[in-house]
Amino acid sequence: MLTSIMEILARKESLSLAQLAGEVGYSVREVEGFLNQLEHMGYIRRELLGQACGLSCDSDQASDRCEGCGFKPSKTFTFWVLTERGEQLVGSRLM
Repeated sequence: MLTSIMEILARKESLSLAQLAGEVGYSVREVEGFLNQLEHMGYIRRELLGQACGLSCDSDQASDRCEGCGFKPSKTFTFWVLTERGEQLVGSRLM
C-alpha cells in the first residue's frame, strides 16, 4: 500500500487527498495515516503552498489569527513530494 501511494506521488500530479484515496481504494483518514507514516520514514515530505506565518508562531484556533505575529494566514495547501530516498525506492521498484 505504501509503495502504491509513493508511485502515485512520483507521477507529480496535483491530486486532492480524496482523489488519492480513491485511487488507492482507502478512506481519506487511512491515506492520511499512510502519508504520515511515509513522512516519518523519510520517503516523502510535505510542502505548503500559500502564505503562512513562521514556525515559531502559534495560531489561536478560536480567532484564526497567529498569537506570535498577529498575521492572519491565508489558505495554504499541503502537497506531498517524494524525498530522494523515496525516489530511489520507487525507481528501484519500477525497474
